[in-house]
Amino acid sequence: MLNFKNFIKESVINREKDQNIFNYNGLLSHAWNSLVHEAQDFFKIHFDLENNESENEKKTIYIKRNLRKDQPIKYEFNCELFEAGGDWEMPVQYFRVEFTYSIPGTPHWDNPEYIFDLKRDLTKDKYLSDMNHKYVFIPGIEDGNFLIKTDKGYRAYTDEDLVKDGLKWKDVRPDHKKGWKWIENLLEEIVEKRHEMLD
Repeated sequence: MLNFKNFIKESVINREKDQNIFNYNGLLSHAWNSLVHEAQDFFKIHFDLENNESENEKKTIYIKRNLRKDQPIKYEFNCELFEAGGDWEMPVQYFRVEFTYSIPGTPHWDNPEYIFDLKRDLTKDKYLSDMNHKYVFIPGIEDGNFLIKTDKGYRAYTDEDLVKDGLKWKDVRPDHKKGWKWIENLLEEIVEKRHEMLD
């Protein structure tokens, strides 16, 4: 006969204080998906989020400037490359970016130039309020994504498009090297433009 007291005792494991024991994958996915939808509207590039996975390419990008001659400041951006698309679509690459130290300039809500200039409607999506300083950036055709032009912007290639255009899956794979170059240049441009406001 099984001794339940011993069974329970042996089945309890103490965890370290700083170890996270809860699974927040669903919450994280919903929160970032809200930002992806925001970015799709901003960049006018649309794709499904059925297959939405990290490419396990992560970088912290530092951009250094001087507030004054003797007062250096650094901007810090954490970036991770993702690909997403439906089973019938070719993947589209995008970047999850967090502005972690020194946010360049102030938002331009009346005339948004960059995605972080948008005023987030927190009544529309409860997750957006908890995603401060986090944004999604989607490269265009010239920056590593293979996309189809539409009346409203761009969309992911589909299986049907490949057949129609006589292409193979490998022909429309996102170019990660181009994508990384794009995000690095874009962040440099953002700092350059917005840092001037501090001068």
